[in-house]
Amino acid sequence: MPSSSLTRAAALAATLGLPALAAQAQDATVLAQAGSAKLLPAVTVTATMTEQDARTAPASVTVITADDMAARNAADLLDAVREAPGVTLTGRQVGGRKTLALRGLEGKHTLTLIDGRRISASDDVIGHSDYQYGWLPISAIERIEIIRGPMSALYGSEALGGVMNIIPKRASDRWTGSVGLGGEMALNADTAANASRASAYAAGPLGEHLRLSLQAEGGYRGTVANPDDKRYSELEGSRPRSAGATLQWQLAPGQQLEAGLTQGQEERLYDDVGTNASTKAQTRYVNRYDIDRQQVHLGYQGELGGWRTQLRGYRSEMNIRNSRSNGVAPTRAQDMTDSVLDGHTSRRLGAHQLTFGGEWRKEELINAGLKNGRDDVLHQALFAQDEWTLTPSLLATFGLRADHHGLFGSELSPRAYLVWEASPQLVVKGGWGHAFKAPTLKQISPNYVGAEGPHSFLGNADIKPETSNSFELGADWQAAEKLALRATFFHTEVKDLITYKLLQQIGTRRIYQYDNVDAARIQGLELGGSWDMTQALQWSVDATLLRTRDKSTGRALQDRPNTSFTTRLDWKAGGWNTQLAAEYTGSQTSANLPLPAYTLWHLSTGHAWQLGNGRSLHLRTGVQNLGNVRLANESPNFGYAEQGRRLFVNARVDF
Repeated sequence: MPSSSLTRAAALAATLGLPALAAQAQDATVLAQAGSAKLLPAVTVTATMTEQDARTAPASVTVITADDMAARNAADLLDAVREAPGVTLTGRQVGGRKTLALRGLEGKHTLTLIDGRRISASDDVIGHSDYQYGWLPISAIERIEIIRGPMSALYGSEALGGVMNIIPKRASDRWTGSVGLGGEMALNADTAANASRASAYAAGPLGEHLRLSLQAEGGYRGTVANPDDKRYSELEGSRPRSAGATLQWQLAPGQQLEAGLTQGQEERLYDDVGTNASTKAQTRYVNRYDIDRQQVHLGYQGELGGWRTQLRGYRSEMNIRNSRSNGVAPTRAQDMTDSVLDGHTSRRLGAHQLTFGGEWRKEELINAGLKNGRDDVLHQALFAQDEWTLTPSLLATFGLRADHHGLFGSELSPRAYLVWEASPQLVVKGGWGHAFKAPTLKQISPNYVGAEGPHSFLGNADIKPETSNSFELGADWQAAEKLALRATFFHTEVKDLITYKLLQQIGTRRIYQYDNVDAARIQGLELGGSWDMTQALQWSVDATLLRTRDKSTGRALQDRPNTSFTTRLDWKAGGWNTQLAAEYTGSQTSANLPLPAYTLWHLSTGHAWQLGNGRSLHLRTGVQNLGNVRLANESPNFGYAEQGRRLFVNARVDF
């Protein structure tokens, strides 16, 4: 691990109130700078709410670093994680939008967190949306932890597929910062758009006990017209802007208060064809969505009577406004709010690391289709977890969470997991977990009527939560000094998937009602490995083999490729780091239509120069989608699009 990563590990540990780990990381930083450091493992806090070596944590964990995101030229969260094991993409049928799926479970089944705080997900609440991926700018992210597999035992609703936790950058005991500029130039105007981005970050002490972090980012990406009919946009454009601040107050050694605000606005634009409300004639129009996001939080971390404790209150808001040109009627305004009080406390007692916690959350939705234009529901939960060291090489983790939803009732989410460190080279682990996703307020509100498009959708007070029972077994083997291999088998049974049934048809308008009608089986195999071919050349690969079955029809589930993999070749020479990467998405079906396999190739290279006085210049450039793959040329059945061939250049000065 490079010294910069060790420094970040120390900062993370200190922020979490882990003095011993922080001191270890600080010591390792000094040794690394002297050229004799022992490498530290990647740390995850998401798997158990306590610090863990990601390799031996009781879950399937992937950690994506800031360097990984820079090499991928990531513009948002989806770009950052799309090459991770178990991640595939699902089209949203509008302007090239996509959401991710984890192990074959849709984006709505993946809980997204910012430093452990849940955010309002738009998917499955606002139709055809992917707005949940723009909450925090890439320039403000230290790392992303992805937990694959059910995690409702700790986190409650939405965690059927897993959890993504975005860990932001933190202030240290000296001022640091960065300024970044980036741009993309379309090498084929028919398939890609020009883009630009600027960011700034600064963090440091305001005195002996105060630390401040500030970040801001703005960007632009143009639209891409559909070459086959330029009245439509194949890829929508965007103008994101965001800013945030976090203040940390050291009350006493090991006692800290933190307050923060993240604020973002984004415009989405694309061309479409619709009906003029006055003339009833078909007309071309510009469709614009204004998306406002905000999260404000206040929290305490510290040790009380030997218990490491965290208490927080936070509020997340997402407001959506639509406008359309040429007299075409806009969609309804929508406002989503989550107000949360949560906390947990943890302590080691002999062979047991015990964690207890709870959550109170009020979910609110303002939408004209609801009775009186709004609805809300209260979520309450208690959970407990025991990380039990059975032997020095065998760890058992047991968890149980009890959730109460103000409309559908209660749900219990148990989890059990074993990790066996058979040798320093071999880790075997596996377990079982139950997870659930609560219905959205639209789905469960009996008076909801959505009638903006060609069809109407009605709520259903009797709807039940979606649930899953999942088992996994995996191994991580350091087969040789320069060769690492890993494999995980998983099997998931999903019940009561929420969909809709046809009630009646009046003319061309169909009236549907949300209902639980589906059950599914999803199983698969994740395979991966890395090989240090030489001191300068490293190759890595991650593949997911997926088999799914809709139990009501006996067919494979839609929008899930049977095979997907990513592979990377890294070459370091003369201070330059060059990466050649490929993303393969196998054949699948969508809306009962076949979609062929396709591969995207990316090439980039980067270098860092030391400028003196603690400053450094980082430059990365490359070409994405080298083959200029356009999915519509592969098949007209694709419900989403990819940016075509484009050149990018990103520069960042750290100080």
